[in-house]
Amino acid sequence: MKNNKIKLKDKKPVYTEKFGIANWLTVTRLLLMIPFIAIMSTLFALGLTGTTFYYNGITLEGKGHKLPYSILYWLNVIIFIVAMITDFVDGYYARKTKTITAFGKIFDPIADKVATTLMLIFLAITRMTYLPVIILFIVRDILVDGTRIYAIKRNIKVQANIWGKIKTILISLAIIALAFAGPWLTDAKKDDGTENTILLFYVNIPLLIGLVFSWTSGIIYMFKYLKGIKKDIRENNTFEMDVNQDKKDNKSNDNKDDNDKNLASNGNENNNEDKSNEDKTNTVTVEAEKTDPNIQIDFSKTEIFE
Repeated sequence: MKNNKIKLKDKKPVYTEKFGIANWLTVTRLLLMIPFIAIMSTLFALGLTGTTFYYNGITLEGKGHKLPYSILYWLNVIIFIVAMITDFVDGYYARKTKTITAFGKIFDPIADKVATTLMLIFLAITRMTYLPVIILFIVRDILVDGTRIYAIKRNIKVQANIWGKIKTILISLAIIALAFAGPWLTDAKKDDGTENTILLFYVNIPLLIGLVFSWTSGIIYMFKYLKGIKKDIRENNTFEMDVNQDKKDNKSNDNKDDNDKNLASNGNENNNEDKSNEDKTNTVTVEAEKTDPNIQIDFSKTEIFE
């Protein structure tokens, strides 16, 4: 039994093309965002007509179509919770089976970002949180994801850090806390009848802390990605310089070989010319000897008379 547990722990992640349960859960999470967006759009339209809702104890208060507004609100909260459950289950299943798919690597983080961002926008529309906070979350994700995409094209990988994990857990808990506590705080009144906005700020503190962790992890990610990108650019430039230098060296060697061949060819031509001139000289000498009757030949120095 112990050996089986050890083998399971030592099992390395397996890349597979099979569209398993984890991927179907990811698809389900994305599909859940379709009714979520439809309900959020309806609540936004109702809000434009002046419709609001809040709770005074267990009593529903508000203006306009407060009952359908409250029903749609809690329906979206339930959809988000179900989406978060599918995220937990598909992550647990993937870790348990040690399986990794190309679809999961791409669409699982996309589904998480879509669900979280839409829920934050939903809370801002329903006046549970502050719009500038949501904008800062979105800007951070755009910067980090843009840097990550550029780094992936250069085959640069950066491991997740503890800041990112803390951010994810903190934001998820803060969103759920806001969703459940917000309806009792958006229109909270002081004893004198004025709005007690400080209570809504208190319940937003976990989300503000999550925003700090989000930007901290984002800056760390971008710094590591940019560091890897700069290193890759330096290595590419060095490689290109080496290739260019090799090309220059090869060209120089080719030119040297051509010069050596030319020199050798010129040398052969000169030797041939010298030999030709020598033959011509010898021929002229022989002919002169033949035509000049005064020239006496010493036959004793020839091989014939040895």
